[in-house]
Amino acid sequence: MNALELLNGYLKRAEQRLRWKMFGRGIALACGVALLATLILVSFTNAFAFSESSVFWARIILFVSTALAITFGLVIPQFAINKRNTAREAEKLYPEFQQSLMTFTDRAEKNDPFLELVAGEAQAVASKSTTERFAPLPLLAGFWVGGTFAALFLLWLVTSGPGYWGHGASLLWAGAPKGNIVSFYDILVTPGDKTVRRRSDQMVTAQLVGFDSTKVRLKAKYDGASKEEEVPMLPQPSGAGYEFLFASLPTGVEYYVEANGIKSKTFRFSVIDLPNVKKMKVTYTYPGWTGMKEMTEDPGGDIRAVEGTVATITVETDQPLKNGFVVIDSGEKIALEGSGTTLSAKLLVQKDGLYHLGVQTEKDLVRLSDDYFIEARKDNAPNVRLRKPGKDAKVSPIEEVGVLIEADDDFGLQSMTLHYTVNGGEEKQIGLLNQRGVKTAEGHTLISLEDFKLSPGDVIGIYASAKDARTTSQTDIFFIEAQPFEKSYSQSQQGGGGGGGEQEQQEQISRRQKEIIAATWNEIRKPSQGKEKADIGKFLSDMESKLRDQAKMLSQRVKARQLAGTNDEFKTLVKEIDGAVQELGVASNLLGEQKFKDALPVEQKALQHILRIEESQRDIQVAFGNQQGGGGGGGAGRDLENLFDLELDTEKNMYESGRKSTGGGGEERAKAVDEAAQRLAELARRQQELAQQQQKQGQNFQQKWQQELLRREAEELKKQLEQMTGQQQQQQQQRQQQQSSQQSSSSSSSSSSSSQSSSQSSQSGQQGQQQQQSSSPQQRQQDRQLQQTLDRLKQAIEDMRRSQQSPEQARAGSQRA
Repeated sequence: MNALELLNGYLKRAEQRLRWKMFGRGIALACGVALLATLILVSFTNAFAFSESSVFWARIILFVSTALAITFGLVIPQFAINKRNTAREAEKLYPEFQQSLMTFTDRAEKNDPFLELVAGEAQAVASKSTTERFAPLPLLAGFWVGGTFAALFLLWLVTSGPGYWGHGASLLWAGAPKGNIVSFYDILVTPGDKTVRRRSDQMVTAQLVGFDSTKVRLKAKYDGASKEEEVPMLPQPSGAGYEFLFASLPTGVEYYVEANGIKSKTFRFSVIDLPNVKKMKVTYTYPGWTGMKEMTEDPGGDIRAVEGTVATITVETDQPLKNGFVVIDSGEKIALEGSGTTLSAKLLVQKDGLYHLGVQTEKDLVRLSDDYFIEARKDNAPNVRLRKPGKDAKVSPIEEVGVLIEADDDFGLQSMTLHYTVNGGEEKQIGLLNQRGVKTAEGHTLISLEDFKLSPGDVIGIYASAKDARTTSQTDIFFIEAQPFEKSYSQSQQGGGGGGGEQEQQEQISRRQKEIIAATWNEIRKPSQGKEKADIGKFLSDMESKLRDQAKMLSQRVKARQLAGTNDEFKTLVKEIDGAVQELGVASNLLGEQKFKDALPVEQKALQHILRIEESQRDIQVAFGNQQGGGGGGGAGRDLENLFDLELDTEKNMYESGRKSTGGGGEERAKAVDEAAQRLAELARRQQELAQQQQKQGQNFQQKWQQELLRREAEELKKQLEQMTGQQQQQQQQRQQQQSSQQSSSSSSSSSSSSQSSSQSSQSGQQGQQQQQSSSPQQRQQDRQLQQTLDRLKQAIEDMRRSQQSPEQARAGSQRA
């Protein structure tokens, strides 16, 4: 290849590099100009709230500037690149050519004989000069990166730009969107165009979209007026907008709202003449199940009635009314029927709402009246309360137990009944409602226990129910226990050394059985569904099984030690234990199968056996209480204690010592106070754990059960503290009476004694007073501690009760407790 061909190849490569350089620079320039122009013009149009004229001229400027940038930055430079200009650029970059390239390009078309010689000289330099310097790679990369970044940023700004920047860029490049799309800056005015009744009040509200302003003005031009009027709009009392009231509008008016140079659309109120409402009345036709007679409200307006009531609205106008309607806020329209000036419509009360009267014109539905309320009252279930006895009662088998029931209903009671069962037998009822249809009622009766020939340990379950026309409500179930005529006490009870605690422990099993019965009854009253119902049945079944297993174990121990033949008391005990085991087993199976109604009488029979077991156990303890050492009685007493250690997830009785006599000295009393405080701390710890569980998992049935057990233990501790407080007050009163009698005796003897003996008596009284004062600070400290503990416990019990009233109060009540 000769020098001429090599030099031409060199120039072609240099020309190609120059074209890439100019193309990259042109792209970067065009994209940069488009982006910069967009930002400047968006800022400009935003100052004019993107008005149509400002957007129009801004788009022209944007497209012209972008076209000029493409023309002068991209198109013209490409046409300017040729062989001669490439040679000139090479001479600038490489002075070593010494104008040989220019000479070669000038003589290439003239067949100059010296062309080969010139080409040889230029090629010698070209072989040492690279074409990369015509368009260095970093420079090309910079142009392409800059242009690409500007293009992508502009694309993002148009499609997803924030605020007015994105909105303005989209308007400039894509134009105004089609369809009913809210502008970036706008003023929304309600009610807009509307036909209204002459002399009616009309409220106009305005919402500023995309901007804020402290000065919002309404401009209106009334029909027949030569110029428009301007008034300021006031901020809404409850809202972010502005409002203005056209009071007693006399004629048609055109209006619009303006703020910060932004105007809303122009709207119009058209005014027509309509009849006026002279009077309204509402007639209520109640559902048949209420038993209520038809009632009329005259004058009427607001509608308040039970769901299902038909309200007949009768309207009287001063002129004949055509195309009248009752318009409900849901959009439903009920035609007013009739002729002349008296029309009526029937409205079915189904839910709360509003209604007004309106007239349908050719264009609009014109309001004829103000809004009236519709209140649909629910048919609530009746309330029933078993005021007396109001709790579990322990009475002798020949007493007459007074029962007081109260009930009320929002529409009328249909029945109020006392229900009772004897030892889980057939349920019997006593109707106590004297007059049907009354809203409140009170019923009294007496239950004569002698008629049932009860024995100690027998039990009667009672509850009350009240029924209205549709639903029935029931109270909790309570128990009346038959007790012996005279209670026997063991030697340990008489000595005051913990008998109260033992008796409390003995009664734990019957209390647990009562709680299971109450839970079963609650499930019958308010049945659960699905998994929750199965969980409750399993939980109660497990508890009954645990009671059965404990009773069975005791029966085996008594029989293994051959205690059953010791005396009649042990024979009775074994018989009742076996009966309890059988009934508890049946109840456990029924509860596991979720047959709560069938399980309830079986549970009550099991309770009867349990109460008789407890009564027999007390008799045995009394009978063998005076024996020392072993024998049959000692072993029996130890075996019987196993029955009452049930492990039902409740703490053992830790305050038995608190029931001991506290009058034996300050140390015993201080110890009792400390033990009560420790017991309260233990209850607080368990309550805290329960509250944390409820916060994580919600309040399920098991947690409700544990909460109820905690509350009952707290109630027992409160009784103990109140007993200690009462004993302390009695001791203080006794000391005061003794001091008063001593002072009285000293005064009578001083009248016949010498002054010296009087002086000695005075000194003795002062010494007694000093001794009393020396012990007072310690006693006062104990009293304060005891009273603080009692106050905290009362508040905790109240919070526990509140935590069980509703799921919304459960967490807060548990945390406070």
